[in-house]
Amino acid sequence: MEKEQLQLISHIFGNELRKIRDIEKDVTQERFAQDTGIGPEHIGEIERGSRLPRIETLLRLRHAGVDINLIFDQIIQELDNNGFDLTK
Repeated sequence: MEKEQLQLISHIFGNELRKIRDIEKDVTQERFAQDTGIGPEHIGEIERGSRLPRIETLLRLRHAGVDINLIFDQIIQELDNNGFDLTK
């Protein structure tokens, strides 16, 4: 996967996670960190797109009620809209 793709994926994932936390869950990063068991600094890094979550983090988010599939669907749509082919 190209660096540009990874940066776009990080950015989209972070934006979608922030939307879920702010709108759907209506909680602060600190409260979200408590709910997920992920540090608030780590949550902030993910939301800013400066860090991609590891599998363990994805599982913690899923366990806390975050619909990871919706985030992945948005990532796939945005990559497609930006001309990236995931099959290559």
